[in-house]
Amino acid sequence: MDLRIKKTYRALFDAFTELLEEHRFEDLTVAMLCDRAMIRRTTFYKHFRDKNDYFAFYIDELMSGLPQKQPDEAGAVSAEDVRALRHAILDDAMDLILTHERLMDNILASSMSGMLTNVICDRIARSIRERVMNVLAEDALAPVSLEMTSEFVAGGIIRLFTIWWESGHDLERRPEIADVVDALFERTMTPVHH
Repeated sequence: MDLRIKKTYRALFDAFTELLEEHRFEDLTVAMLCDRAMIRRTTFYKHFRDKNDYFAFYIDELMSGLPQKQPDEAGAVSAEDVRALRHAILDDAMDLILTHERLMDNILASSMSGMLTNVICDRIARSIRERVMNVLAEDALAPVSLEMTSEFVAGGIIRLFTIWWESGHDLERRPEIADVVDALFERTMTPVHH
């Protein structure tokens, strides 16, 4: 990627983070974002349709910073490696949310929170599919598809995070949330042996 584009994306990312910590999503405008990022609106619109499109990109960028484990050269990833990766991802996601408490509050307080959490859920499901496809055969979860299973798990994760957040995001409950997410994965993403 061109260095100027990287700088533009970084400026937009930082500005969007700041603005979401100050405003609800519906109160934020592309003009505000461009002013804060010190870029022209025409530049913004070369890359994104609108602020909703940018929000999806923003979530992808946040998720790209979460840990990833690739199969070794033999194509194998142990069950323990997968479990450790899930815990690392969950811990990092919770740390990220806690670092940006106002941002999370503003997303959940938004009149558009349903749409915003749907975008987040979609991105989580896609990430699950990409990560699981590296490890499992396409039909390993038969008779249920990987696509449907990932949507189910992503919805469960979003709901757990929302409940945790709205109940005061007590740090002592983090291990409980991790255990529930782990159980969700174990029960839904364990290959069926034919």
